[in-house]
Amino acid sequence: MLKNISFHSFQDPELTRKASNLFKIILGGMVFVVLTFSIAIYKQNEYATRYLSIILVTCLISSTILFFLRKGYVKTSAYTYIIFLLLMIIGFSWTGGGIKGHGIGLLPIVVLFAGLTIGRKAIWVFGIIASLGGLFFVIADYYQILPVNNPLGNSALIYWVYSTTGIFLLCYLEHLSVGGLNKALNESRAELTLRRKSEEKYRLIFESFQDIYYQSDADGKILIITPSVKTHTGYDPSEVVGRDVSEFYVNPENRNAFLSELKLTGSLQNYELDFLAKDGSIINAIVSSQILYDNNGNPKTIEGTIHDITQRKQAEDMLKLKNKKLTEIAFLQSHIVRRPVANVMGLVNLINKEDPTDPINFELIPKLAIASKELDEVIKQIVQKTTEIERID
Repeated sequence: MLKNISFHSFQDPELTRKASNLFKIILGGMVFVVLTFSIAIYKQNEYATRYLSIILVTCLISSTILFFLRKGYVKTSAYTYIIFLLLMIIGFSWTGGGIKGHGIGLLPIVVLFAGLTIGRKAIWVFGIIASLGGLFFVIADYYQILPVNNPLGNSALIYWVYSTTGIFLLCYLEHLSVGGLNKALNESRAELTLRRKSEEKYRLIFESFQDIYYQSDADGKILIITPSVKTHTGYDPSEVVGRDVSEFYVNPENRNAFLSELKLTGSLQNYELDFLAKDGSIINAIVSSQILYDNNGNPKTIEGTIHDITQRKQAEDMLKLKNKKLTEIAFLQSHIVRRPVANVMGLVNLINKEDPTDPINFELIPKLAIASKELDEVIKQIVQKTTEIERID
């Protein structure tokens, strides 16, 4: 039956646990009261009215509290039930022998009820109340103002019934307590296992990160950096963590420009920066960063990724240089080559092919040689620039 009780409206697991414990305690308390006082009625039928009233009051109040407990009033139900038990024990002890009464021995158990259902502070609060209640009976007994000075009935069996009730109630509470502890331990173990798996998962992701992930505080001191920093810069993570990030800038003044823009926008994407590797070489990178804030809205840390684009930049530079060389070749071919070629063609047309001994031919030959030499020089320049393009590769 207990397993069928659920508290669907409780989002707090701790509140659900306390509600479940309170339900079991109230239900178990009713069972113990009914059994105990049923035996007492059988053995001491002269007090049947008294014992029957205890059973009825307990069942009525307990059922009412269970109703409100199912409605979600956990804390109120717990306080009401504990106060009810204290009042009932103190009230019936007043007319049943005071501090010597059989029921007074249940006061410590009520205090345990409070601890299981309300919390550790409740143990002290209700413990003090229970102790003062017992002291009240001592004072009343001293001044002989109690209606009854000795416990009702002197049967050894009745003593045994009351003491056994107390023993089993303590066992029941201990069972609930240990059960709750075991459940909490199992949940903690399960949570720890999940946490370890999650940490292992994120550790593998962290360690296999290709780009560089980093976190720095508001002052620029590096807090976290991925092992991939070794691949890109030659630094071990331990050589980087704790140092100021500006130490790794090619131009440290770029740090201020980067921070100014980051503070203005809150985040940056693909911001180009140059960093120094351990061997002194320059690393071209694009940085994506954002500011993380604390609960008060103050900048707490800066996190981001650094993507190494050194090879891409080198390829871009090589491509630009090739384009420049090709443009120069195109210029030589379209402009510089045209002039000596035109000279050669013009001189060739002037040659008297019908009379090779024509004196004009002898005048044209030196000029043709000069034009040919000029053309050869241009061709050499084109070949040289073509070789330079091949060397770029």
